[in-house]
Amino acid sequence: MNGSLDNPDQPDMDAIKMFVGQIPRSWSEDQLRELFESYGAVYEINVLRDRSQNPPQSKGCCFITYYTRKSALEAQNALHNMKILPGMHHPIQMKPADSEKNNAVEDRKLFIGMISKKCNENDIRLMFSPYGQIEECRILRGPDGLSRGCAFVTFTARQMALSAIKTMHQSQTMEGCSSPIVVKFADTQKDKEQKRMAQQLQQQMQQLNAASMWGNLTGLNSLGPQSGSSPTSSNNSSVNPMASLGALQSLAAGAGAGLNMSSLAGMAALNGSLGSGNLSNGSGNTMEALSQAYSGIQQYAAAALPSLYNQSLLSQQSVSAAGSQKEGPEGANLFIYHLPQEFGDQDLLQMFMPFGNVISAKVFIDKQTNLSKCFGFVSYDNPVSSQAAIQSMNGFQIGMKRLKVQLKRSKNDSKPY
Repeated sequence: MNGSLDNPDQPDMDAIKMFVGQIPRSWSEDQLRELFESYGAVYEINVLRDRSQNPPQSKGCCFITYYTRKSALEAQNALHNMKILPGMHHPIQMKPADSEKNNAVEDRKLFIGMISKKCNENDIRLMFSPYGQIEECRILRGPDGLSRGCAFVTFTARQMALSAIKTMHQSQTMEGCSSPIVVKFADTQKDKEQKRMAQQLQQQMQQLNAASMWGNLTGLNSLGPQSGSSPTSSNNSSVNPMASLGALQSLAAGAGAGLNMSSLAGMAALNGSLGSGNLSNGSGNTMEALSQAYSGIQQYAAAALPSLYNQSLLSQQSVSAAGSQKEGPEGANLFIYHLPQEFGDQDLLQMFMPFGNVISAKVFIDKQTNLSKCFGFVSYDNPVSSQAAIQSMNGFQIGMKRLKVQLKRSKNDSKPY
């Protein structure tokens, strides 16, 4: 029997429907079947016909389905751009039909990382063959021919790849490897582009580097009145309150520009500090306002600079027994949609640190595939920071997508998130 064991009259589950072009318009299904059956048993042939003619005439193309995927691929290899049929000027064109795009290679191709460098292709095939038929297996090697400890495995169907991910990902630590085996879908061209854009975003954030930021802030230390001196003393004549205020605002604006955002991240802290002092009520109040503003800038800089921020935040995140993330007060919790799939908790944290004190950052993961669902959850310790994040990051473009940033709905809201 040519079909599956469950239904011998049907093609295999991974069979491909192929489109064939450049065939003589005079050929019938029987003539085509004779040609194609030399590569395997044919389940079905359908010649495309122009129904506006009477009788309907062949359009010189057809669809063909073999009982097995192997037969279809063998026919494609032998005929596509290789054989010219009688009366035709161009070779046969044979490729998967549009309806088969859901079985494209990128949906079946896995990246396997953290494998022993002693493994060869046969070892990897044996390891993954229990999950289905393998179309291709290739170990990545350096110029010296030695394994780089990773490989690509392409199955004949997506479901096989999903089964392999579910069972094999982080299932064992192989000889000579520092962490468990990694099994995930290989990056597509679109994924690579999104990753490149994400890296650019991270580079923009890193432009807020410690040297320039803290160099400017150090110069502002002289803003406060010195011990034993009067705010109006000539010793402080070099301090121009309005100029100093301008310097603070310029510093904040520069930081915001470095992040390529539409509004200034961290201005909430500055606004509160600057608003608390009345610059027209004397130099004492002026210096107090500037001192508070400087303190606000310090807090913003600490949040904006990953290199100076407490990187242990992720490990300190409070997670309840039920697995829910620690939340902030009402109005301080955000949902973020359209994240690049390669973004993890650390990437999400770094992206939203510039707007305030993040107490929780979590990317949601599909338990079946261990892959990101492309949305996440961020909580601040105050609602002002969350509004600053929404204003700056909602609509921010990464790759082909724009982030959607919105408040998490109230616990008392009966509607779903």
